[in-house]
Amino acid sequence: MVSTIQSAVFNTGAQALFLPMQREFGATRTAITVAFSLRRLEGGITGPLEGYLIHWIGPRRYMMVGWVIFGAGFVLLSFSENIYHFYVAFLVITLGQSISGFLPIVTVLINWFNAWRGRAISIYQLGGSIGALLIPAFAWCILHYGWRPTTLAVGIASIIIGLPLAAVMRATPERYGYLPDGKRTDGQEADSESDNEAQDGTGLTVGQSLRDRSFWFLALSHSAGITAWGALQVHQIPALVDIGIEELAAAGVLTYTLAVAAPGRVIGGFLGDWLGTRRVTAVAFISQGISVTILAFATSMTEVMVFATIFGVAFGVRGTLMTVLRAEVFGRENFSRLAGLMDPISSVSVFVTPLVAAFIYDTIGSYQLAFLGLAVLNASGALLLMGIRLPPRR
Repeated sequence: MVSTIQSAVFNTGAQALFLPMQREFGATRTAITVAFSLRRLEGGITGPLEGYLIHWIGPRRYMMVGWVIFGAGFVLLSFSENIYHFYVAFLVITLGQSISGFLPIVTVLINWFNAWRGRAISIYQLGGSIGALLIPAFAWCILHYGWRPTTLAVGIASIIIGLPLAAVMRATPERYGYLPDGKRTDGQEADSESDNEAQDGTGLTVGQSLRDRSFWFLALSHSAGITAWGALQVHQIPALVDIGIEELAAAGVLTYTLAVAAPGRVIGGFLGDWLGTRRVTAVAFISQGISVTILAFATSMTEVMVFATIFGVAFGVRGTLMTVLRAEVFGRENFSRLAGLMDPISSVSVFVTPLVAAFIYDTIGSYQLAFLGLAVLNASGALLLMGIRLPPRR
C-alpha cells in the first residue's frame, strides 16, 4: 500500500505535474527538471543519516513522522506561487517520501526474511506497479480539476492513510517469538539460527564494509542501473508528447511501463533465488540499455510500446534484485546503515542525468542524444557487478 500510494502521486506520478508546472510558471524544461533532480540529491545527502536513525529509533516511529512530512509537502505545493515555492515544496515531499518509504520498509523485510528474501521484496515492490495504474487518474485530476486542488487533496489523504500504515510495522521477528522466514524460536529451529546468521551478509562491520571493494562496486553498479530511470521518470511523458502522443496517452504508456514491471519483479525474485542474483541482474541491466536505445529512435506508438515492454520487465527485475544483492552483501544487522551510506553515490547520477537530458533538449530540441548516452551507462552496470564478492549461497 505504501509503495502504491507513493508511486501513484510522487515517485513516478509526479511526472504528470511536469508540463502543467512548466505552463504555470512559464519555465524551461531544465528549470522544472531542477526540482525533480533535487529530490534525488536530497536523498543522497540525508541517506546516511536515515540509515542510522532507522537502526536507532526503529522503522515504525520513523515512518509515522515521514507520512506527516510527505502530506504536508503536498499541501505546501498546492499553495506555490512561483517556481521557487515549487522547489521548496518538492524538497519537503521528497524528505517525507524518503522517511516513510523504501529504506525503512526494506529494512523490515530483510529482518523478517532470509531464504525467501527475493520473493518478499518482489511482492513489496509490486506496489509500485499497482500505483502506476493510478497515474492516469492522477493526471486526469490535474488536467480537469487543476493541480492545486489535486495536490491539496493528495496531501490531506496521505496523512490520513499513511499514519495507520506506518503503525503496523514491526522491526524484527525475534521480539515476537520468531526467526526470519516465520520459524519459531524453539527447538531445532532455534538451533539453526546461527546457521542463518552465518549466511547473512559478509560478516564485516560497517567500517570494514566501507573499505571493501564490494561496497563500491555495488554502489557504482546500482548508480549505473538507475541512470536511465532517473531521466525517464522526469522526461518520459514530455518525450512521448514530442513525437505526437497526447498527454493522457503518454501517461498511459508510463503506467504500462510500470505495470509490466510487476511480472518482472516476481520473475526476478524467483529467478534470483534459483539462478543467482548477480547473473539475472546483469541481464536486466543490458536489457534496459537496449530498450532505451529503442526509445531514442522511436517515432511511432508501436516502437514506444516495444521500449515500454522491455524496459518495464527489466526495470522490475533489476529493482528487486539490486535490493536483494545489497541484503546479501550487507546482512540484516548493517543493511539500513550501509544502504543509507550508499545513497550519496547513487544519487549523483540520478541528480545529474535528468538535468543533462533537459539541457540537451533545450539546446538541440531532441532527447535522442541524451537517451543514447543513458543506454550505454545503464548497460555498463552489468560489468560493474562482476567486482562484487558475495557470501556463499545456501
